[in-house]
Amino acid sequence: MKIILTALVLSFGLSACAPVLVGGALVTAVNVAHDRRSSGQVLDDKIITASVKNELRKSLVDDSRIKVNTYNGVVLLAGEVKNASDRVTAEDVGATKDGVMKVVNELKLVDEVSQLGRRTKDKYISTKAKGSLLKLDIEDFDPTRVSITTANHEVFLMGLVTRQEADAVVERIRNLKHVKRVVKIFEYMD
Repeated sequence: MKIILTALVLSFGLSACAPVLVGGALVTAVNVAHDRRSSGQVLDDKIITASVKNELRKSLVDDSRIKVNTYNGVVLLAGEVKNASDRVTAEDVGATKDGVMKVVNELKLVDEVSQLGRRTKDKYISTKAKGSLLKLDIEDFDPTRVSITTANHEVFLMGLVTRQEADAVVERIRNLKHVKRVVKIFEYMD
């Protein structure tokens, strides 16, 4: 057993991918430890998200900007598409994946997909939103249990939370600069 473990460690040590694999596994393990979903569901959600993103890259010909997030089998599609057909196709792609309970389609129809400036602002809003949750003073609240996706200055919240946690999170985020709308896609524990 000791020889196998040593060989495994050495093989990782010789690979350029080792830090990524070990670091990724560590981050996932920490996330699972704080998550209210089972570790199997967390993995299923990650697989669904990756699968939907991959299928969207293959299915959509037109230029689009689609963010995909999955929480407890609920797939969120947020962002921009140039035509109604792509909006429907994206929803169909999400709905046909195994393990998907529901698709929340928040894709906006636009003439032109937003440029880097708006995308950067969305990343900034998400970062500020995540940071602001650290200031919430609710017993047993863990901000890592709230998944935040921002598109077009709209913040989408997913997670398994209490109603008190949901209300506090929404109140905190809706008052952040540049936030136009907050959408709750929470599942409630109470």
